[in-house]
Amino acid sequence: MNMETQLQVLTLENEKLKKDRDEMLKIISQMRITMNRLIDQYILVQEKK
Repeated sequence: MNMETQLQVLTLENEKLKKDRDEMLKIISQMRITMNRLIDQYILVQEKK
């Protein structure tokens, strides 16, 4: 594999990894929101007891 081809392959892989990273950050953000809602709900239920 010559240098130019190798660079193209690595560039494509880098773009894919960036896309995957962005997707993971979105998922983590959603999980954090969900977790906070669950904790808030748990606190409300505990306060009513």
